[in-house]
Amino acid sequence: MKSIGLGLSQLLLKKQARSPAPNLGERELELLKILWEHQPLSAREVLEYSEEATLSLSTVQSTLERLCRKEILHRNKQGRQYLYRAAVSRSTIIGQLLGDIADQFSEGDIEPMISGFVSYLDQQGQDNSLASKTLIKQLQGSEADSESDSKANPAMGTVKGTEK
Repeated sequence: MKSIGLGLSQLLLKKQARSPAPNLGERELELLKILWEHQPLSAREVLEYSEEATLSLSTVQSTLERLCRKEILHRNKQGRQYLYRAAVSRSTIIGQLLGDIADQFSEGDIEPMISGFVSYLDQQGQDNSLASKTLIKQLQGSEADSESDSKANPAMGTVKGTEK
């Protein structure tokens, strides 16, 4: 399926330069989640969405400013306040985190990541079991598409020393 992007074989071949996930504290992540759901928001509006009862407006403002300096948020002045919105999508951050995990545990090899993710889905229960089966089918379909592409273009290479 083309929505998966590159086929599994192509993903295993490609070692792209990527940027690591930003270091985010718990509060930064909490505020970022609020903005992903409800952006754009002022600091006061972010505070209203926050579930942390002891959080002050000045703490929210300084946390939002820190996220702007890290280039994770954008801000625009509107009247007497700034409106904040995420500069980085949730899926981008998740992809960077997964890349960091792959680098840490398997020298960037994503095969163990995919296997671990499917195992995780299976452990989560029946609803996710269907999701993992669907994911496997999609990956297998992408891999089949990739193999037919590589037969048409033999310059695609090999995966771990195995000819396509």
